[in-house]
Amino acid sequence: MADLNDFPMDRMLRVPLCRMLAIPVLAGLFAITPAFAQKTDPAAKPAPAPAAAPKLDATVREAAARIAAPLRLSSADGSRSCAFALKPDASGPGLAVEFDRPACADIGFSNQVIAWLPDPSGAIRLLNAQGRTVAEFTEGAGGSYEALREGDGVYFLANPATADATELRPEEVVGDWDIARQAGAPVCRVTLLDSPAKGGGFRLSIATGCDAALLRFGPTAWDIEGGNILVRGEGGASVIRFARQEDGGWARTPERGRPLLMTRP
Repeated sequence: MADLNDFPMDRMLRVPLCRMLAIPVLAGLFAITPAFAQKTDPAAKPAPAPAAAPKLDATVREAAARIAAPLRLSSADGSRSCAFALKPDASGPGLAVEFDRPACADIGFSNQVIAWLPDPSGAIRLLNAQGRTVAEFTEGAGGSYEALREGDGVYFLANPATADATELRPEEVVGDWDIARQAGAPVCRVTLLDSPAKGGGFRLSIATGCDAALLRFGPTAWDIEGGNILVRGEGGASVIRFARQEDGGWARTPERGRPLLMTRP
């Protein structure tokens, strides 16, 4: 039988020693692998952080308490609408809104809205999660609010209880109207007729000697939409929208540049 001394000690220790050295090395590799796996793509952009809740002063809270109500959000022609409530309670980047999102889905921008705030000008601003304005509604006649979204259209926020009372009928506005840039100084007279116009709406006639800018616009037809009077230019592509004013007259909305008024002669 071979004696233990017949085997060199380095051969006896070589395999166990290699294994002993390999174990901590492999363990270290497995330990650091997850760290590499957790590294993020440096090109990836983080999602925008929600805006911090604003500090609402007493003026904002008073305005919110005055405006907050169950309203109706609708497109200008009324074909898309849904119940839309403004609440006076703080929520997200402003104050709470309450509406049925599936019911409002046809109004595309509604899916971005999570809050609202009253503006010092008296407008209503609907906000997204970052506190940016999605739509700004300015106050119109009869307690309704309207917003023009570029490339999208005109929208209204109105109290459903008063919407029917402010409904406009064509026979109320048929006849002569003066158009002016400032009250009492007409630059044109138009007549809203009750006969159908080609392409929809009603015919409009324009008197001689009208303002050159209005002649270039070329009004040929008119219609009623969302309680407003729409005056359409030649071809129907260009439209001037007039909203009823508290004094019984009408003014272009939204107001851009110089005002444009429409009053009875």
